[in-house]
Amino acid sequence: MEQKINFAWPVTSSSKEEYVAFCEWMTAHKTMLESNEIAIWGAGIRGTEFSLFFKRTNYTKIFFVDSNKEKWGGYINEFPIVSPDTMREKIQTGKVKILISAENSKEIEEFLEEDGYKKEEDFFTVRSNLYEKYVEEFIRPYTRDVLIMGDCEFSKISLEDTDMRNLAEMLKDELGERRAKVLAMHGMGLRSHYNLLHTQIAMGMIPKILVIMINLDTLTGKQHLLPRSQHEELLRMVYEKAHVDSKEYEEYLEIVHERKKNLQAEFFTTNKFGKRDVPSDAKSKVYFRVNYLYELDVETEGIQYLKKIIQLARENNIKVIPFVPPVNYELGERIFGADFNKRYAKNVNKIDSIVRENDLELLEMSYSLKQNEFAQPDTPDETANDAGRKKVAEILCRKIEEVM
Repeated sequence: MEQKINFAWPVTSSSKEEYVAFCEWMTAHKTMLESNEIAIWGAGIRGTEFSLFFKRTNYTKIFFVDSNKEKWGGYINEFPIVSPDTMREKIQTGKVKILISAENSKEIEEFLEEDGYKKEEDFFTVRSNLYEKYVEEFIRPYTRDVLIMGDCEFSKISLEDTDMRNLAEMLKDELGERRAKVLAMHGMGLRSHYNLLHTQIAMGMIPKILVIMINLDTLTGKQHLLPRSQHEELLRMVYEKAHVDSKEYEEYLEIVHERKKNLQAEFFTTNKFGKRDVPSDAKSKVYFRVNYLYELDVETEGIQYLKKIIQLARENNIKVIPFVPPVNYELGERIFGADFNKRYAKNVNKIDSIVRENDLELLEMSYSLKQNEFAQPDTPDETANDAGRKKVAEILCRKIEEVM
């Protein structure tokens, strides 16, 4: 008998904006949800996230639909994944509505409308205005003391937190919002950060200190090619608002546009772990291997653009604090034994060597948090819970004041 594949991603946290937007959407559509089953279009990270949000409210009338044939017949945890044709058959009952999980939903909306479905009647989207908030932060005037750049560790919260401030909010509360700007987006690689930093400088917003996150999972050989890592719409929005001319930025937008269509890379790295009841340690093992224990190639795009960021900062007299965020090393040691630290350290040492070659010191925070200070102690998600975020904020603020 063929085993069912679980395509669920190990989601234990969410961006604060995403969670708030979803809760608001559920409240606004309470009556519709009571009388309908929901087909979540998109069996990926955000779709997994949506299913967890639903479960938190005890709503389980859910199934998934995806255009990727590899996923048909599989599951997102207990929820089945079907083809668009099967979804059409189920919709004929009149008791099914579609919720699009893809961030860039325009193409899916157009596809559904061509099939005769109506927006806000047959299908829905959840807009978190995450991009709009990023653009607001990008153009916001500040004293230019500290610019902080990185990915989702700054914007995420644990689904079990009591202090719902994300790390970006904690840092701005401690440093003062007038002094600090935080530009963070999930999955964003160092090439994007380089172009965004270059644009800030071109706008005359040259910070005294740049704090740049170096996250191992954004430095893999595939991460920078994945459609979900491109954020084409956001990068275009920033460029339009910045009112600067940059041939390099425009060329990068063209590259991002092509990468966004690179479904082959997405399929290659799809998150399938085997049968539905696969142990969580097995999932964690795959995640650690793919995102932390691979052999880091110093010629990859991420590393090359780390060097370019450092060079750009030097040219503009910007002090740089490069840092590696915490990893759930206790879980890694439990699964891999001493081999975890050995293989992980090998990659971090490569980053440290590059940083030192440029007369900088790497702020190595890998072992700063205990297992119970992560969003979920038994998953490899690098997102900290509220107690862990407070500790990370304290370490970063001490370093910033020291450099200042």
